[in-house]
Amino acid sequence: MTEPSDPEKRFNERASVYDDEIEKIIPGYRALHDISHHILKSALPQNAYILVGGSGTGKEAIEYAVENPGWKITGFDIAEEMVKTASSKIEQNGLCSRIELIHGGIEDIMQESFDGATSLLVMHFLPKEDKSKYLKEICFRLKDGGKFILADVGGDRNSPEFEEFLPAWKSFQLQTRDKKDVDEMLQHVRGNLNFITLDETIFLLKDSGFRNIRHFWKSLLINGFVMEKGR
Repeated sequence: MTEPSDPEKRFNERASVYDDEIEKIIPGYRALHDISHHILKSALPQNAYILVGGSGTGKEAIEYAVENPGWKITGFDIAEEMVKTASSKIEQNGLCSRIELIHGGIEDIMQESFDGATSLLVMHFLPKEDKSKYLKEICFRLKDGGKFILADVGGDRNSPEFEEFLPAWKSFQLQTRDKKDVDEMLQHVRGNLNFITLDETIFLLKDSGFRNIRHFWKSLLINGFVMEKGR
């Protein structure tokens, strides 16, 4: 029997190599982050307070802080090694006064009234029964009208699109990664990611209190949405 996936263990083990690997794994990873940043930058005040879900190695939070000197950021991540790696980078960049990291989940964030929030490539690790609570917790912590950007692997696992795009994803990765590593990653996608369809995603977002939901990103099986907390 295959051992159930443990995201915390997986990311603790990969913290030291994550930044080198991720752009080779996710097609359009850099562009997704850049566009998400500019959506927030163009919409939010110069003194915005941002929540970063799955803050990882700190790259996203640091880029936000460097490019927007008035922003303050709180990030959370369940993997302790990711938080340690990010904390070291934040200190090296002299950003400790503007970036706070929490080792834990969304329920460990005590602050409220964030102007914006992101959850990029995080929610597909959550069991289906936990996704609604996760989204509602994020919504609760946003100001009315606050921006939220969500991006995850998703869709119908049994659809023709899935069977067409997964081999394309494999081909993309084989340009820069060993076949053994690519096969392991795609087995992980097939067996461990908790997919929901786009319709299910939009339903959960509306049910959680978000409005004006726009599908702004598509890269093979990865979809991105931008929205606001309903007034």
